[in-house]
Amino acid sequence: MAAGVTTRLGCGVATTDRVIAEDAIRVLDHGFVRLDGSMATDLSVVNAARVSFARRKEQMDETDEGLIRFLMRDRHGTPFEHNSFRFHIRAPIFVAREWFRHRIGCLPGDTVVTLVNAEGHTSPQLSKTLDELWHMWSIGERNGHALSADVAADVDRLASSGVGIRSTSRTVGAGRRAIRRHLAGLNRDRDSRWRVRRMRLRVLDEASGEFVTGNIADIFDKGVQPVYQLTLADGKQLTLTTNHRVLTDEGWKTMSDAVGLCGRGTGAQMTRPSALMVNGVPVHQDRTWLRARREAGRSVAEMADEAGCSYPTIRKWLARHDLGFSREEQYRPRRPWNAGNTGYSIRLVHGPQHLDAIRRARSGKRSNFWRGGISSERQSIARWTTEHAASVHEQYEFTCARCRSVGGRLHAHHIVPVWLDAGRAREIGNLISVCEKCHRDIHRTRVAELEFAREFADWVGYAKEAVSARTRGWKLTAHAVDVVSIQYVGMRQTYDLSLVGPWHNFVANGVVVHNSFNEFSMRYARATDDFYLPEPEDVRSQVGKPGAYTFEPVDAELAEQARDELREVYEHAYATYERLVEAGVARELARSVMPVGAYTEFFWTVNARALMNFVSLRAADTAQREIRYYAQAVEQFFAEKMPVTHAAFVAAGRVAP
Repeated sequence: MAAGVTTRLGCGVATTDRVIAEDAIRVLDHGFVRLDGSMATDLSVVNAARVSFARRKEQMDETDEGLIRFLMRDRHGTPFEHNSFRFHIRAPIFVAREWFRHRIGCLPGDTVVTLVNAEGHTSPQLSKTLDELWHMWSIGERNGHALSADVAADVDRLASSGVGIRSTSRTVGAGRRAIRRHLAGLNRDRDSRWRVRRMRLRVLDEASGEFVTGNIADIFDKGVQPVYQLTLADGKQLTLTTNHRVLTDEGWKTMSDAVGLCGRGTGAQMTRPSALMVNGVPVHQDRTWLRARREAGRSVAEMADEAGCSYPTIRKWLARHDLGFSREEQYRPRRPWNAGNTGYSIRLVHGPQHLDAIRRARSGKRSNFWRGGISSERQSIARWTTEHAASVHEQYEFTCARCRSVGGRLHAHHIVPVWLDAGRAREIGNLISVCEKCHRDIHRTRVAELEFAREFADWVGYAKEAVSARTRGWKLTAHAVDVVSIQYVGMRQTYDLSLVGPWHNFVANGVVVHNSFNEFSMRYARATDDFYLPEPEDVRSQVGKPGAYTFEPVDAELAEQARDELREVYEHAYATYERLVEAGVARELARSVMPVGAYTEFFWTVNARALMNFVSLRAADTAQREIRYYAQAVEQFFAEKMPVTHAAFVAAGRVAP
């Protein structure tokens, strides 16, 4: 029989109609993890790996177990993706938010993500597919010191023939150090996650309706999943899973809800009209945006400044939308845009063939900007430091932090040396202003660098990323385009992005998309009075600095005081919620009073590889204690369904392939 969930708040007892099935694992006081369904076995991994040799097995043997251990040890992850687990989870909201970084809505690898420059403009050269971003994120990019493909092949051939390093160097014309690093497996790829994190994505500000920029926090490999292609009236096409959310003219919806998806696979059909919000229209061309500014009493000059375009451009589009100023309205004094011009010239226009010839003549080594190809890691770090030097000097008031001299030639110096911690090479907080003399003294020896690092350790984090308030370039707004058809594409490798900032959406193939789970919604259903009340031993204190703190137990008296205060907050919050709902306030607004300790429910569909990644991160000692309990429950189901794979995962250091 299923057990009812009982919630104790204060002296009263509230019993909900929630039940926990016998096959679920209880977690915390009112949570659970239940395996709703699965198509995952060790044999599925074996057959996925052997399909390359046109072989298939019906039963496992010792050879197959060895194959799984080999795949895990050598990080061959793809065979672990051809299966799925579907979990039903009940957890406090603050735990669910940690969980939601492990996405389910996905896009295939050929999806093009819209990247922009500092002015918010995009171009074909800036575009990246999810496949390209994932390669940069997981593998890296070619190091500037790496040998070219042809030279590397010659080196491998000579090495296999027993030719020495010195003779190989003379034969292929490459340095001995570069050859040694190549043979040792070094210098082939360098870490480029920092570059991916610095890329600017086009993101929709859902409050203003204008496009801004955001940055990537993480990229998730979601394995092979069934995907569908939506075709829009303007020719745009977006391929995605059914549970990926898109922005429609009616708000955020999953793809299946947006088009009223009926059936699955090749029999899938859309049953309701839908319009998706797509990549931007310049705000000065948007009638709604212009009308709002006119009604607010903005002048033409003010609108031009806000839109990032010229005065005549605003005048032109106001006239096109019948929003021009009447004779009774007064224009502010302005200088004519063409004042002082004595003549005009016609811009030379080249044909497609001529442009192609110019590109070929000026690309690669033929370009006068050619500097030998991909920069080395050291050159790349130096360039990044130079780009941020001016901002750092300004924050240090153009004063040397060591000798306190003002002005002169300043250098942006890494407090923690790059050779000591390469991970801090591109942290702007690790830069400090020093004068030229002090900079030479610091770099005389590594001992001097370490002494400086110890002396100025407290200054790490002082410099901040500079954010320019100046608006450059046109602003863009989203507009709706009708979906005209849907088509099942098949099984594709899929990925998802996690973004930094308040708006967790981005533009994919020109369409605004989001990340989401299939979660219980207090917008449509009444909230329950179930809240997380930690056990006394789970009440803890935080000791140390951010990023280096530990959690220590508190005394029994403080633990009970914390539990009593949590109980009091929960009672007050839920009583307020009930009063608002009973008074007629919409649930979607009344839910805003609910604390993050309230329980929510969601379904999570995941393949074995992504599940191992979740367990590796969330069951670790450094993870939050509450989500660690959930990760342990998930791992228990994983071990039951795929015992050989789980054993190989543990033997490989609990690192996902």
